[in-house]
Amino acid sequence: MTSLTKLIFLFLIITVWACGFSTEKRRPKKIEDTQEQREVKKVSEADIINKTKKLGDSITKEATAVFMSKISEKFAEGGYEVTAKFCSMKAYPLTDSLANEYKVFLKRVSNKNRNPKNAPSALEKQVLEAYEYSVEHGDEIGANVQFIRPGDTILYNKPIRIPSELCLNCHGNSSQISEKVQAILKEEYPNDKATGYKIDDLRGMWSLKFLKKEIVQSL
Repeated sequence: MTSLTKLIFLFLIITVWACGFSTEKRRPKKIEDTQEQREVKKVSEADIINKTKKLGDSITKEATAVFMSKISEKFAEGGYEVTAKFCSMKAYPLTDSLANEYKVFLKRVSNKNRNPKNAPSALEKQVLEAYEYSVEHGDEIGANVQFIRPGDTILYNKPIRIPSELCLNCHGNSSQISEKVQAILKEEYPNDKATGYKIDDLRGMWSLKFLKKEIVQSL
């Protein structure tokens, strides 16, 4: 290599270095920003369960208030007969409307169901039996949250108790339920199991299903 060639080669190296040449390939900023927006939010299982419980508590609290308000309203209109007819015709659509409002699967279930639609699934029956066992042994019971396999759905359950004497006029023993109400129940629910209760007895439970991805997105 001649002296002139060496001089030219050295000049080129210095020029490249001075221009800040780098072999690193950088992604355009727009692509980097988009990738950050697409990052999956990392939350713990405990975060998901706590959020589900909070939502479930809120929804069931409102649902209970709506039911009791409607029952009191119908009782004021025409006593226990009108109340019994309302429960047979409107209670289930009311549950559906609340489910649509909150975009969740929502129902009431009981091992002593009045409406066949309120019969529990196999998993719900297990939870109900656990509640019943706890009540029998004097243990406290509250909301239960668990993942349903394969894990993309979360089940929330909360016990329902008989809150007042008003309910015993449709759910108490034969001496507490009038003949007219008994006739209505027999006509509407020939296989009725939901009688013989006392105040504070376990009536059944709320059952809600949430999609895990929606819970994660809300965190």
